[in-house]
Amino acid sequence: MTYTPTEQANIDAMYRFMEAEAVQDWDTVYQFIAPDCVNYSPTGVVRGHEEMHRFDAAMFAGLQSWRRTILDIVADGDTVVFRWRAEARLRPSGKQAVWEALSWVRMKDGQIVEGWQYFDSAEVRRQLRPQKEAAL
Repeated sequence: MTYTPTEQANIDAMYRFMEAEAVQDWDTVYQFIAPDCVNYSPTGVVRGHEEMHRFDAAMFAGLQSWRRTILDIVADGDTVVFRWRAEARLRPSGKQAVWEALSWVRMKDGQIVEGWQYFDSAEVRRQLRPQKEAAL
């Protein structure tokens, strides 16, 4: 499949965004997010850099490791849709969860301006809850 230069640049930006996220290089991560970006997911709505910083700080504080891998990706104009797999390990328990999700993002000038994340949040919680609760 061939893409326009803008579409290919948006695809490349998503790969670089995830690479920076994996090593928690927040300066680089936020270069790919518009200051007034809005993100919708099963965990709620996050608006703008300030809320995103708080969300990321809370989420990553509880994680020993985190990695997302793009499985499929397609771009059409300013829209990029990609399916990804997440692998997360909690601290201090070391409990691990793996799940797949779909993101639909709208980009402008190489930055995400809107994002929609779709995943089974109940399945993620099930994988991460303490072992004794999982037996219930």
